[in-house]
Amino acid sequence: MKARALAAAMLCGLVAVGCGGASGAGSGDGTRPAVGLQDDRLGLATSNASSRVLVMSRLGAKLIRVDMRWDIIAPHRPRHPRNPNDPVYRWRHWDEVVAAARAHGIKVLFTVWGTPRWAADTSVKPSANPAIGPWSRRPLHARDYDDFAAAAARRYAPRGVHRWEAWNEPNIPLFLRPQFHRVGSRWVPESPAIYAGLLNAFYRGVKSADPKAVVGGGVTAPAGDPNPQTCTLQPDCRVKPTSFVLRLAALHPRMDVYSHHPYPITPPRTRSFPGASYVDLYNLDVLERTLDKTSLRGKALWLTEFGFQTTRSSQYPLTVTESQQATYLADALRRVQANPRVRIFVWYLMQDSPNWGSGLLRQNGTRKPAASVFKAAASASAEARR
Repeated sequence: MKARALAAAMLCGLVAVGCGGASGAGSGDGTRPAVGLQDDRLGLATSNASSRVLVMSRLGAKLIRVDMRWDIIAPHRPRHPRNPNDPVYRWRHWDEVVAAARAHGIKVLFTVWGTPRWAADTSVKPSANPAIGPWSRRPLHARDYDDFAAAAARRYAPRGVHRWEAWNEPNIPLFLRPQFHRVGSRWVPESPAIYAGLLNAFYRGVKSADPKAVVGGGVTAPAGDPNPQTCTLQPDCRVKPTSFVLRLAALHPRMDVYSHHPYPITPPRTRSFPGASYVDLYNLDVLERTLDKTSLRGKALWLTEFGFQTTRSSQYPLTVTESQQATYLADALRRVQANPRVRIFVWYLMQDSPNWGSGLLRQNGTRKPAASVFKAAASASAEARR
């Protein structure tokens, strides 16, 4: 009953009909962000795409974000890399994802990351952190990423995929290395320049195959190290998202929208500490102001990962109750709906795993109260009306 009440209350905020005269927390221009969902298992070629997408559909998803692993699809260097029919490419799983999504009327946003061994810069030494795999090494030549982007867009544009993100969280070493390099006695961020080359290459590749595609850049993680000079993990420290934006923008990157992952550092709040090294949903204006100081001024936002955990994880300390998760999701939806720059908002993730507990479903597949809140929001979102 509580889940239904939360869903009904949230719907009153989304649709100004029959809710006691509520005028709606709209974006101000008559639009609402598309509300999407991510299932981490769909990024693995071993998962059953049709059954996973079916569950996402039953949860109300009309937009899903899916990891497209370059290193898995292209385990060896293709002879004709811009041709999606090159025999090296292993598209089968992602074909199944797109087919299942189309069968349920769901749009797909692909996030393309993971450096294949054959494309990696071998001068980048392995990380001392065993959780950081070889996929995080920067590509030696950005044009290889360009070629793969062209092949992927050429394959999936005819199947209705027109949204893409270039890499994932390039401001942290889990996904892109190195993050810093030494200049004299100081450590200077290197990942923004590496990423600028990758982003521009990806943009060229996608647009060459699908000029109408929308490409998200940035895709930044929410937190960095407050003082990289004292970080003991160099060169695998994290770059603050605002620092990343400033350095990236100075290199004139090509993107249609800016993507960010505003994972909450705290429960919902109305203020943040001055000089914070993070950008979560509750100080998103810091990111907007930073963008607007640069060549990226006015860029719309995709918020493509967000969630509250209900089980403790070593990777992420904040934990809430299931009831709080539902309440905080409804609060987040009201906030993004009131922000005219936010065009996509993706909840991460569909189902709890042993390492991450922000699912709408528990590990055993049963629904948490937040599932009802999400379903109501997804059905009222912009994507559901397209």
